[in-house]
Amino acid sequence: MTAEVVTMSREDLQQRRRELLARIPDERVLRQRAREHAITPDERDVLIELEEVDFLLGDDG
Repeated sequence: MTAEVVTMSREDLQQRRRELLARIPDERVLRQRAREHAITPDERDVLIELEEVDFLLGDDG
């Protein structure tokens, strides 16, 4: 099995982050609710992808 390599520019990653943030009302609230284990599966998926994008951007999130 081979792995697929996807290359994204910094601008692509920033755009993806904006798209993810548009799917939630407030990032701070989402992160707090995640700490309290009170998020939906969809919110969890958004949070995971946000953390991945932040990692690739070199942000602490």
